[in-house]
Amino acid sequence: MTSNTAGGPSRRERMRAETIAEIKASARGQLLQHGPSGISLRAIAREVGVTPAALYRYFDSLDALLIQLVCDLYDELIAATRTAMDEAPSDAHLERMKAWVWAFRAWSVGNRREFELMISYPEGNSAMSICADPTTIDAGDLDPVTLKSMEHAQLCGHELAAFYRQTEGAGFEFGSVTLPEMSEGLQQELIESCSAMIIGERLPLSWVFAFTSAWVRVFGLVTMEAFGSLPVQQNIDEFYKAQIKSMLRDFGMEE
Repeated sequence: MTSNTAGGPSRRERMRAETIAEIKASARGQLLQHGPSGISLRAIAREVGVTPAALYRYFDSLDALLIQLVCDLYDELIAATRTAMDEAPSDAHLERMKAWVWAFRAWSVGNRREFELMISYPEGNSAMSICADPTTIDAGDLDPVTLKSMEHAQLCGHELAAFYRQTEGAGFEFGSVTLPEMSEGLQQELIESCSAMIIGERLPLSWVFAFTSAWVRVFGLVTMEAFGSLPVQQNIDEFYKAQIKSMLRDFGMEE
């Protein structure tokens, strides 16, 4: 008989949690050694010391396991990002946005295999892809991977929105910037989709376009560096920093 007089988890619940942690650790070990395609339920079962059939008591498929693993990786990225951002005062919104940029790069390049899984899985809706349509899907219906992706992006997006309110919309001289010609459809998608999912609230088109463009640029640089695809190979760190500083200047965030 299990005892749970203190109101905490029962022995059975603790053992289940420990086994799930072992399964995830084994999957991550395979990820580091073989990459996303090398993760095998049979190998995990062998390492954990259970039969392959027994794994289904904890995860009903490899997909279910990988989705949870991706969410765990997102939690690590988010925690590292929050720590970096919190080094700046809560009202120093530009400094906190810069911290997000550098933390994203540091974690992704420092955890290349994990990042590889996050940008490739689940197939067709990767962890780093914000592709749900907020006009047709309520937040409660979004899959956990998309929700984690939104949480990470909005760490930076909320700072932008706070800076907009702090400066009463005059924080950047976007009024002097001529936006490219855009169809009504693109304008609507930027305002309704990118505002909702990347920033977290609706802002003027010029702010949304600038922020979304910067977000794409940062993501592209991080991905190319993580996969060794930057055209510069001998001075990668300096090249990346120069690119980010150029982007920040374009955005009005002088270093």
